[in-house]
Amino acid sequence: MNSTFKIFLFSAVLSLTFACNNDDDDGTDTINPPNEDVCNYQGLTFYTTSNGTETLIPGAELTAQYVTGGSNGPEIEIYKTTNPGFFNFTTIAVNEGATGTGTINLDGNTYANLAITCQRGVTGTTGAVVGDEFRFDIVGNGLEIELCVIVTDLTLGYIDADGDGCGSQTISYGFGVLNNIDTDDTDSSICN
Repeated sequence: MNSTFKIFLFSAVLSLTFACNNDDDDGTDTINPPNEDVCNYQGLTFYTTSNGTETLIPGAELTAQYVTGGSNGPEIEIYKTTNPGFFNFTTIAVNEGATGTGTINLDGNTYANLAITCQRGVTGTTGAVVGDEFRFDIVGNGLEIELCVIVTDLTLGYIDADGDGCGSQTISYGFGVLNNIDTDDTDSSICN
């Protein structure tokens, strides 16, 4: 192996290792740039440190619903518009500076107990409106994820425990239905 090829290979490995740190960077610290609350990439950057793979989903392909109500408070549900089963994420860490844990589903894989920081989100007590920007820094289990989205709609979701398409009075924290007309959410023959 000639030395030119070795240098090229080493450079390629370095660029794969450090080019996708997903954080904003002023160019002075390429290994551990600081997290900031400004999105340079609208959408999902999902980086696996163990094998160096990266998945990008542009913001235009994501739906971000701000869901209000329920005993746990508001949440944001983010999913791939054309294929929610390929990517989805839900968190109640919607206030700027809030932290918590959560789960991401990506391409049939579930990544649980991830540390979530809401770097940009709701400030004050008024909640989100359509057009608000959210930025999440998500790490754990050999993953580094940045998620920057614009709220596309506001909704109130309800649990459909019996799968009949009608929701109960309980707020859904996940992908629920948009009605609360089910008087018996244990019997799929009753939908009123």
